[in-house]
Amino acid sequence: MKKLLLLFALALCHTASLFAQERLFFVSRNLNRNIIVYDIQLKNGALDVDNPLHVYWYNQEHNPITTNELNFIQRKLAYGYTVVEKGKDEVTVKLKAYKKRLVKVCKRDGKWVATATINRKECVLTEIYAHCPTKTSCDYMELHGKALDSGKKEKEIVKP
Repeated sequence: MKKLLLLFALALCHTASLFAQERLFFVSRNLNRNIIVYDIQLKNGALDVDNPLHVYWYNQEHNPITTNELNFIQRKLAYGYTVVEKGKDEVTVKLKAYKKRLVKVCKRDGKWVATATINRKECVLTEIYAHCPTKTSCDYMELHGKALDSGKKEKEIVKP
């Protein structure tokens, strides 16, 4: 019984740490239920403009509620990013998965968000869904977000 309580306590602490950072958006895929998470990365309470995003796997299928860092290939070719512009409290990044749209990381109404253009509207990016026939190819992606001006949900299907 003591072992069971200890395992439960450890799992609870681990789960709480998953939500300690502010989640910006995530990438889901049709291949499995695991997601790639993009959280804000702060340094001494301020945006780390050199490394603004913590990107990692959140496992929902095998070993649920555990995380794994991206490996080198995933970071460099698929799910990583490049900082293209730095400001005092904001950065603009280009995602490796979809280089045609820039993503701006900034604070809005006291909360960190990622913004991108979806259906020609500036939106808070919430999810990217990738439809992949194999692990190394992608047919299309769906960009999901909320319009900054109206709060209306937006979705756009794009080809990589």
